[in-house]
Amino acid sequence: MKRKVNYLIGLSFLLIIILGSSYAFSKYNSEVTGEAEADIANWNITVNDCSITKPDKNNTACFEESVNDETGEVTLIKNFGVSEIFYSNNGNDNVVNNKIAPGSSGSFKIKIRPNDTEVSIKYTIKAWLATENVSIKLYRSDPNMDNKIPLDEEGYAGIIKYSPNNLNYEDVITIYVDWVAEVDEETNLTDTELGTNGGTPKLKVPVQIVFEQYNG
Repeated sequence: MKRKVNYLIGLSFLLIIILGSSYAFSKYNSEVTGEAEADIANWNITVNDCSITKPDKNNTACFEESVNDETGEVTLIKNFGVSEIFYSNNGNDNVVNNKIAPGSSGSFKIKIRPNDTEVSIKYTIKAWLATENVSIKLYRSDPNMDNKIPLDEEGYAGIIKYSPNNLNYEDVITIYVDWVAEVDEETNLTDTELGTNGGTPKLKVPVQIVFEQYNG
């Protein structure tokens, strides 16, 4: 009799487990197979006050953009010419201020605003000289700093993590373009070529910025 009672109790528990599992599975199944609606996360980044997804074609401050449909990466590129680079003579009275010459230091800024973007973002900035030149050296700053760090081929990777307060946030990276003083015959020749180019030196600094969603 006792064995029969234990058997019935065990069977009852088994039925409870089976019914409970079936209910849980059915509930999950109905939820995942039913119609679901979700809003796409907002992606509203600007660079130098230009939208990266809808650039103003008539605004010379805007970058050209392309989108990778598979990865979702957005790539921007723009040439910064002499007229867009502010030069300082670094206190050298032998050089006119805001003119490019040996010993002067130029700079321009890349301003990245996440605005109301609803995901964390990663950006990679690369800059180089359109024409290789031993007299010109490129540097960059950390975001919102004035320090100078040599800009290598890999560029600089920055991350802006999502925050409800990002609406008024901005990463500002300064790109420095320094014309080193004449130090040897090679740089002396390059300096002469740049300085005798009809008053319009052919100096262009292409900048590429790649944006992607950050999941780290």
